[in-house]
Amino acid sequence: MRWLRRVLLYNWHLKLLSLLIAFLLWAVYTAEPIAEVGYLVPLEFHNLPARLELAEDVPTQIHVRLRGRPAILHRVTPAELSIAIDLSGAAPGELLVRLAADHLDLPPGVELIRITPAEVRIRIVPRAGPGAR
Repeated sequence: MRWLRRVLLYNWHLKLLSLLIAFLLWAVYTAEPIAEVGYLVPLEFHNLPARLELAEDVPTQIHVRLRGRPAILHRVTPAELSIAIDLSGAAPGELLVRLAADHLDLPPGVELIRITPAEVRIRIVPRAGPGAR
């Protein structure tokens, strides 16, 4: 019991000062306001079969609205937020892709508010030319 008292009370003024500093840092961090920012994010298509290609009317950018602390949002760039759509196993025709938060890799402390448009219509056509079979 004596060793516990010695551990707790040894340099008690420094321990109290460190606790006060930790509380002040926490209070400053939590008092920072939450901000919302909009970004134009590039749309990327991956794993398209070699015999197919995208029609020319496919959108290349999507508008996303994010919420978080200003210090975190200030460091985020649209290139880091690219939306990747996997087209493996795609067939010729129209494909409707519903965009959701799992298409984005968001940093911790950032939340997705809205994606506009929420759905993307993609037209896939057979590749024309010598490589087509």
